[in-house]
Amino acid sequence: MNLRIPLLVAAISSAAISSAAAAAPNECRHDYDCRSGNVCIADKCVAPSREESAARNAGMALLYTRNTWPENIVDRPLMVAPGMTEIQVDVDRDFSAEPNPLPGQIVSTPHPLTSELFARYGVSDRIHAVLDSVGVCFVDCESLGFFRFISAYLGYAAVANHDVNLVTQFGFGAFNVPDAQAAPTSGPTAILVTAIPSVLFAWRVGSALQIATFAALNLGVIGRDHAFVPDLFSLHVEPRIQLANRLTLAPFIGYNLPFAHSEFRTIPVGVGLTYVPDRAVDLGLVFQFADLFSHTYAPVPGSSFDLGGTGQRSATVFVTFRL
Repeated sequence: MNLRIPLLVAAISSAAISSAAAAAPNECRHDYDCRSGNVCIADKCVAPSREESAARNAGMALLYTRNTWPENIVDRPLMVAPGMTEIQVDVDRDFSAEPNPLPGQIVSTPHPLTSELFARYGVSDRIHAVLDSVGVCFVDCESLGFFRFISAYLGYAAVANHDVNLVTQFGFGAFNVPDAQAAPTSGPTAILVTAIPSVLFAWRVGSALQIATFAALNLGVIGRDHAFVPDLFSLHVEPRIQLANRLTLAPFIGYNLPFAHSEFRTIPVGVGLTYVPDRAVDLGLVFQFADLFSHTYAPVPGSSFDLGGTGQRSATVFVTFRL
């Protein structure tokens, strides 16, 4: 590109060559004029900043900051950006159908109004600290009352590239559960403390599709004798479809398996819709069947009742803020 350099070598020192090259105008006009991943800034090839890298390489790599956080869900990594705080507030309403009672029976289904708070902070590119959830109940809370649960995690991104993220997490949770050692009708509760190893995985299939999965074990460590379900395996699979810029549809299916009472397994199925009005805010609505497929439970001979089915349903609205 610069044919005069051989002549200059014969006439001036190597130090002068360096000075002349640094001052040469129009080193580049476009990014593709530069090598080794550099970008063209003010006609010079320079190393890209984090924000410039994120702008050029939309995907799930851990290159983003708060100022470049993707507006499209399918481009977001599973870890928040370093120094960024993300807070989400959910409000859930159960509107399950009333069961069909036997003649002479009066059966009433509770319809609780609950709320959850989620918060996480980006400690570094690959580590985030998570106050994963605090759950409370406001209306129709039955015997459990106001407090439902609280849990917290630390997560590490073992794999983080343009299209694939794998995050390992470990945490603890405290759950307010019916006391298994008390009479069923007396209504006392107990606290179950669990250790929670979990894994998050996401694959960005294309510019409009990301498949996200979550698997976790709740292993009771304190209060096991007072819990009907001290140990639980949970799996959640969610294809995220980018319908338009800032608008995402996410159908999902899950599987929850209690180890001690496998007859109480559930298969939640639902769909969520998320709109991103601003880089720092998400708004969403989720509808789900708590257990799509009904099944019969017979605790003793001659006694049985149905579990699950499309009559068990709920809706959630949420808002997410990033600071």
